[in-house]
Amino acid sequence: MTDNHTQPRFATTTDAGIVTVRCAGDLDLATTSRLRDALLSPFGDGGAAAVVADLTETTFCDSTVFSVLVESYREALARGIPYAIAAARTTVARPLAILGLDRVLPLHPGLAEARAAVTGSRATRVS
Repeated sequence: MTDNHTQPRFATTTDAGIVTVRCAGDLDLATTSRLRDALLSPFGDGGAAAVVADLTETTFCDSTVFSVLVESYREALARGIPYAIAAARTTVARPLAILGLDRVLPLHPGLAEARAAVTGSRATRVS
């Protein structure tokens, strides 16, 4: 039997006070703790002007991921920090829509749109 899972990868970058947390690969119960740490840590140090959760390279996610997204969004609201989620893939966006979380969470189809949402600027696409 072959294992078709894509290893999860997390990376955090900061640009002009905007913290982008890139979450790639398969995210599930086994990665929830690492995901929670990655998405909540920008709020702990007090240096984030805005936070973007970049799920554009997430290939799979289960319901535990959705609860972490809600938790991190609530933390952003409590601290008054702009927050956005970039979820371009159907594997992420569709389950969020089915659960109705697309009406609650600040979802955007791409990273440029999510960054524009937290800065209040217009997204520009480079072809």
